[in-house]
Amino acid sequence: MVVRAANRDEDDELIMLGMAEYEDGSENSLIFIVSREGEQDVELEMDAYCIVRETQATTYGGVTACELASGRLTVHFTEEAAGELDVRPVLRMDLQLDDRGVGLVRSGLREILSSGRRDERPRLSGL
Repeated sequence: MVVRAANRDEDDELIMLGMAEYEDGSENSLIFIVSREGEQDVELEMDAYCIVRETQATTYGGVTACELASGRLTVHFTEEAAGELDVRPVLRMDLQLDDRGVGLVRSGLREILSSGRRDERPRLSGL
């Protein structure tokens, strides 16, 4: 997947990071979402983040590792999460973004994937 557009949006309840092949969101896209009610989710033993594809396929949690290096983002999913999203267990994305866009991806993923139960957090590298 090639990422040419990235955007972060947040309100009182959610933080969202969207990455898409094209600015209009067409073709491949992923949206990472975390609830600001994360502490309540942890107490209920729920995963605090979800990931949605352009097809509306959704998974909750399921990232085991996430690496950002040399303009490439690599996300490692559990087999279950990969199946729910209909992606390969290791998804590599070439980031064709300016420095601001890469910064949005870095900070957004770090914040979103660091939420939830400590024992369920993925290994992060370069974020």
